[in-house]
Amino acid sequence: MDSICKGPLPIADRLEIRRLVDGLSHSSEWTERPVPDFDKVDETGKALTLFKANLKRRTVSRDGLTSARLMELPNAAQAILLSSIAFIFRGEVDDWSQINFGNETHVEMLEASVTLSLAKLTNPQGRPINEALDIFFIGLRDLYEKKAGQPAIAGAHFNNEPKNDFEKLMYLGYQIIRPAQAYPAALKAYDRAISRNS
Repeated sequence: MDSICKGPLPIADRLEIRRLVDGLSHSSEWTERPVPDFDKVDETGKALTLFKANLKRRTVSRDGLTSARLMELPNAAQAILLSSIAFIFRGEVDDWSQINFGNETHVEMLEASVTLSLAKLTNPQGRPINEALDIFFIGLRDLYEKKAGQPAIAGAHFNNEPKNDFEKLMYLGYQIIRPAQAYPAALKAYDRAISRNS
């Protein structure tokens, strides 16, 4: 960055770089901790999935049976589902006692509540987003463009090495969390971060 500025980098910019690097460094320490045990989450998800399957399987909806099955759910599943029911039924009823699971509309709303509850428990498909890395890349790009007075351009090269100043900075930052990865991996992560945040 000093070479880009053709002189010493101002203190405010040094502090901004430190903030970006610290955020990235601290996030990598968090991700290296052991993964917590998700057995309870899985059990809750299975209970809600089974409850939803039972609802779909019924040919005749009965209020007493549906309410009884709802109350038989494990405590965690029940708490999540009841909060979703409160949200979904908010304009339909004023009180829990007004819900009639013999009513087809209320059963459909209950199914929507179960679907919403299951969505809270499942991880979205695909690679998880590394928000700290996105923040680092966007902040670095903005700082570079402000100081250099030119666009921050990163591209692939035949030798798989960074070529311009921005590419070198971006790759150095990426190595904080992925020291064994080559430049193409950093470029791919950078491209994903830019496309997500543009």
